[in-house]
Amino acid sequence: MNYLLAYLPDSYLREMADYFAAQQTPFPPLPKPDVGPQVLALGERLVLKGDDARHVPACIACHGASLTGMSPDIPGLLGLHSKYISAQLGATRFGTRVPIKPNCMQQLTTRLSEEDITAVSAYLSSLPAPANPAPAPAGSLKLALTCEGLETK
Repeated sequence: MNYLLAYLPDSYLREMADYFAAQQTPFPPLPKPDVGPQVLALGERLVLKGDDARHVPACIACHGASLTGMSPDIPGLLGLHSKYISAQLGATRFGTRVPIKPNCMQQLTTRLSEEDITAVSAYLSSLPAPANPAPAPAGSLKLALTCEGLETK
């Protein structure tokens, strides 16, 4: 594939990238999480309210009320399988998933227990896919974290 793309002009590569970026593919239906109501309730609380005692802000504080993220670096959290969400949180927690920019999530996930990660993953995957999955424009959300020492604003 690299050989095929190596000789295409940049303008054509940009045209292809723009085309695929504009596609709005539907989210696949997700299986219902196999957890009890207490686990979902914990996930809902962490996603919507956070945990002040452990200095864990709500997911919506950075990923937006619609949980569709913010361009260019904060991903959307809906329409994803619970195992995928759990794997990404775990990889972030243990440092195998590291962003280029300040790693707020790595600091934050170390404050979460395995039960918290299971609950958040289950709750997020139980939510319907967003009608409009587009992330919020860059800078449009006031983030809850400064990322330096993970203190809240």
